Amino acid sequence: MAKNIVITGDTVTGKTMVAIALASKLRESGATVGYFKPSGIKSFVHSTSEMDVDEDAAIMKDILGMEEQLSCICPIVRHMSSYDELLRIGRKELKQKILSCYEQISKNRDYIIVEGEQSPWRLLHVGLSTLDITRELGATVLCLVNFTDISAIDDILLQKELFAEYGTERIGIILNLVPPMLKKVVNENIRPFLEEHGMIFCGVLYHNRELFSPTIGEIMRALEGEMVIGSEKMDLLVDQFIVGSMAPENALKWFRRSKDKAVITSGDRTDICLAALETDTNLLILTAGVGPEIGTLTRARELGVPIMMTALDTYGTSQVVDDLIGTVTVDNKEKIAAVERIVGEALHLDDFDL
Repeated sequence: MAKNIVITGDTVTGKTMVAIALASKLRESGATVGYFKPSGIKSFVHSTSEMDVDEDAAIMKDILGMEEQLSCICPIVRHMSSYDELLRIGRKELKQKILSCYEQISKNRDYIIVEGEQSPWRLLHVGLSTLDITRELGATVLCLVNFTDISAIDDILLQKELFAEYGTERIGIILNLVPPMLKKVVNENIRPFLEEHGMIFCGVLYHNRELFSPTIGEIMRALEGEMVIGSEKMDLLVDQFIVGSMAPENALKWFRRSKDKAVITSGDRTDICLAALETDTNLLILTAGVGPEIGTLTRARELGVPIMMTALDTYGTSQVVDDLIGTVTVDNKEKIAAVERIVGEALHLDDFDL
């Protein structure tokens, strides 16, 4: 019988990276490993007219060389177009589909890594939350928590209490996106505090741009964009995104505060484009299919700043790129290798019952 390890947490970044690194560690020890994501979100990059696909499932299928269909690796793929899409199907049918697919995935494997929802309580309304799934599978829990400041301790304690209510008394904690300046505090104060409260400290992921910053190539694929200039810089990292919707007189002030950024604006906002180019900008993303005016194009060529166009509007573009922070794509083998190395070294699972 396979042992189930649920990776959970109230975070949109990091769970798949931990799954990749954990799978690599387990396989190095000689174990057979599968991946299962009970419910996910439709990816417009990987989905087809015949099948809705969750991106994390597609990545893990490729990495682990799984033969099962994506529709089984992630059996419930939500469109997010209707609040009641799962209610209409019904709890009984959804649960039966999940357990049937899990049975196929778990055959002849030593471990199944189960990736949870964005937060443990998501889908409580249909009995498919990570809390419910963990109890159903009798799984061990690794909880990933964004630790940008000390208030994250309250999030950890809340999740511990929630899992205890569902029968899981001990959980492993991985701190995510930790500023390097907090290293001493984490080691001397936070770790002992967590252990005193019955949790198992399993590692720290410090903020690392190699892990969390997408490349221009990844941004282009997510936006289904087109490079106007700069196609030779597809591996350049972007640390943050700024929507250039402010008044021109305020633009420089905001742009100067951010380095290695991408600025999202319309191609006809030449004032915003030129202001961005005079600061530390790695990419201009022009929205709504409006290309750059000649002044923008000339200055960008002089400075060597790539320009990308997308048919999406500014709001839609910002929504897509926000989801790229901390993601891994199938075709970025270098990033997958970096995740296995960096996250793998950060995980300390000796005290965790695997």
